[in-house]
Amino acid sequence: MKARGGMAKKEKKTESREGNRDESRPVPASLEKAAEKASRTPQKPAKVKPRSAAEKRKDRMDGIVKTVYSSLLGAIAGFACYYNAEALAPFPWHTVMILVIFVTFLIQKHTYGLLKIDANAFKTKDWLYVEFMVVDLWLVVWTILLN
Repeated sequence: MKARGGMAKKEKKTESREGNRDESRPVPASLEKAAEKASRTPQKPAKVKPRSAAEKRKDRMDGIVKTVYSSLLGAIAGFACYYNAEALAPFPWHTVMILVIFVTFLIQKHTYGLLKIDANAFKTKDWLYVEFMVVDLWLVVWTILLN
């Protein structure tokens, strides 16, 4: 009889290894939540609507307008700093740069509507891009004029 009892125990261990839960142990709440999440039907990723040729062309033109406009603002800021050098002399260059960034940001935010570009749809990446163009051209033009 002992052998028979030993066999039953082995079968029981095998069953628990196969994935049957031992009901005598409580299941942690975190595991229950994870199992509940897994049992839910997964959300399908949103289907990406292919863009038409007209939309691609408009995006490309908007990108060109944003680049040219921000470059022109940077060049204008370079000329303005050169011709107003006496007024800017007491300030360090990084203070002038922050002022240029702030002023051109405000100008761009309010004038992109006139260029039929939705500035409200800009993300951080877009603003960093256009302001980089402003600062880049501002420094290039100002440096060339100072030499």
